[in-house]
Amino acid sequence: MAFLRAIDRLSFAFAVIAMAMLIGLVFSMVYEATARYAFNAPTRWSYDVSYMLNGGLIFLAAAFTLTGNNHVRIDFLSTRLPVRGQHAINFAVYALLFLPILGACTWAAIAAAWNAAITGELEPVSAWRPKIWPFYTAVATGLAGLWLQALTEALRHAVGIIQPGNVRSPAQSVPH
Repeated sequence: MAFLRAIDRLSFAFAVIAMAMLIGLVFSMVYEATARYAFNAPTRWSYDVSYMLNGGLIFLAAAFTLTGNNHVRIDFLSTRLPVRGQHAINFAVYALLFLPILGACTWAAIAAAWNAAITGELEPVSAWRPKIWPFYTAVATGLAGLWLQALTEALRHAVGIIQPGNVRSPAQSVPH
């Protein structure tokens, strides 16, 4: 279980980075609003910075959200099953559906980030035209963290099928 706790800590580290990005997002929005409305001097960079920070922090925070079982779920049927049945359904969804699809998305995001870094790709629809690789890298890193956390949750559900008392109930949220 030390491996599982290590992944949980990695997810928390990504969340801390997301929190720092949120502070940067707030600063850039306040700066833009002040420059635009108080000094009639809008910036060329605020739109790009805001969508890149916002998109990056959402992906980086996704794994931490999963550690607390706080993603939106529709589980009105599975919650009526015994705990072992709930773990079995959750394990099957993670192993057969979520992990493969998320793995493919993660792989594509890593390839896009790598390609953007190698080629020096610029944001194509921006007047500012910043390099896009930092944004792509944040998205790829967040997806990779989410994949690792999903793998961790799948392993917890596998344990829950055999020994339900050793892991939290699938429907139980975890306070952070």
